Amino acid sequence: MRTWNERLQILVFRHPLAGIQIVKGTVEQDESLEKAALRELFEESGIDNASIEKFIGVYSPQQSGADWYVFLCQSDEELPEEWVHDCTDDGGLNFAFFWHALFSPPTEEWHMIFQDLLKFIQSKLSA
Repeated sequence: MRTWNERLQILVFRHPLAGIQIVKGTVEQDESLEKAALRELFEESGIDNASIEKFIGVYSPQQSGADWYVFLCQSDEELPEEWVHDCTDDGGLNFAFFWHALFSPPTEEWHMIFQDLLKFIQSKLSA
């Protein structure tokens, strides 16, 4: 999350096969939720200088059986407007990262699960 021109923005990426998404992943054995969030952020985006700012909540997607633990992360480095990261997960796909105004609606290009996740994050951060 970052503020740009007085508007909060959330980092998202265009998955070449599955639409616009928000970074997420799985927890490895003996790994804390916080460490998993930071590891997944690094693996999917290349951001390696981030920290957990706060726990947002537990999201239960209708299309998936497992709950998602949602964290707000901050990076100490200044991140560009957009970049492409070669993600070694998913067989080495290129993920195109960019910033989305937090309280703007998702476009049709967003994967349905992530449209719902964005609404969840919006509801938690607007309170």
